[in-house]
Amino acid sequence: MAFEKGKLKHVSVLPDKLLRSAGQSLRQEYDRLFDERFIAYFVVVVAFWLVCIVAWVQKFAGLTPGPSFWTLLSLCVTAYGGFQAFRLRPQLRHLRFGEAGERRFAEALDRIRAKGFAVFHNVPANGFNIGYVVVGFSGVYAIETKTRHGADTIHYQNDNELLLGGKINDSPALRQARGSAYAIHAQLKEHLHEAYWVKPVLVFVGSRRVRQPAGDYSVDVITADGLENYLDRQKPELTSIAVTDICSHLERSAQS
Repeated sequence: MAFEKGKLKHVSVLPDKLLRSAGQSLRQEYDRLFDERFIAYFVVVVAFWLVCIVAWVQKFAGLTPGPSFWTLLSLCVTAYGGFQAFRLRPQLRHLRFGEAGERRFAEALDRIRAKGFAVFHNVPANGFNIGYVVVGFSGVYAIETKTRHGADTIHYQNDNELLLGGKINDSPALRQARGSAYAIHAQLKEHLHEAYWVKPVLVFVGSRRVRQPAGDYSVDVITADGLENYLDRQKPELTSIAVTDICSHLERSAQS
């Protein structure tokens, strides 16, 4: 059955004020770490070196106080501050990378919105929030995102095994995606009295590639760059009335 995609543009979606900007939470965490810890270490180091400089000025001016003690103390504080700042670098780099990944994923969402899909963020379900729910004529998709460093290949072995670079097992991500899809399915069935199939999708944000052998898998694993093509390949299965009802419910759920 074919539908006119233009009709989907009339579906009500979440107002902008309910959506957080891409990378907002990671930017806030980055700013918190930088302001509360990184700057603090820097200020302590500068303060002790100022004392050290003052002591040397006093010495050259012929005054009694000697700089040796303050020099030694400043060196110790500098070493400590440098060590703490060095420890913060991985956390700050990780947050920077995550923020860039969220923005990249947001660009992919903008492209699918332009094609008539409705996108809902942080949909509440059974005490937890589902990352994204995408609704279109091709169905309902519960999308969980994972941001990973590196450019290795992600091997999707089977429904319970997901290997990153052939070493790290990230199988809980598959269970999380399935759980999110089931939660939305149960929610729609309870409130709309229709058993809509919700497709679990796991999206990796970053430079990694996904290798999935041919077969039928319960979770679709793709990259952020492949999200648009993935949705384009899906066949229509919902009517415009069904899409409107689903979107209306998700909007009410997000506002409650």
